[in-house]
Amino acid sequence: MPASQWSPSAERILRTAARLFAVHGYSATTTRDIAAAVGVQQPAIYKHFSAKDDILAALVKLGLERPLAVAGSLEVVAAPAVVKLHRWLRESLQHLLDSPYVLASILTTPELERDRFAAERKLIEQLERQVTDMITQGLREGDVRPINPVTGARLVLVLFDAMALPEFAVSPPEIIDFAFTALLNDPSHLPELQQQADALPLP
Repeated sequence: MPASQWSPSAERILRTAARLFAVHGYSATTTRDIAAAVGVQQPAIYKHFSAKDDILAALVKLGLERPLAVAGSLEVVAAPAVVKLHRWLRESLQHLLDSPYVLASILTTPELERDRFAAERKLIEQLERQVTDMITQGLREGDVRPINPVTGARLVLVLFDAMALPEFAVSPPEIIDFAFTALLNDPSHLPELQQQADALPLP
């Protein structure tokens, strides 16, 4: 189910579970713990999620749905790739800022390597491909300094770690400036690039 279709109760469960998974670990957190933190009885959790694995799968969707959708929308926008990458990164970081602990709950959960979560891992791979494509196009357009596009994409995505825990989060503008100072052939164009990114239409 898309994040936009979750009920307020289901979203509250997800965001509470994200904090518990991030702080205590996925394996150490039970649905009983989640219910207690939400302030409901355990059976209330199962009205929305049939198992703890379903909660984790939903958290991956909550974390990635917006970044994936923005990247998909930008594919058809007529603009330089670095401008689209800038807008994508800003929208994605803001989404993570508005979703505390969701990223940390994903990053700290090795159970995602289980077969049960193959579909969720494909979402992560899809996001890397989308960022790789933008960097590849930026190289073709001469705006990105020489770099392996996959390496560039992974370096951009690893910066998301700086948003993982709200109490230690780096601000999105600082992350964006750091990323583009490293990526651009001529970082002096960054203010102009930012203005162009701000003007891009998004649904």
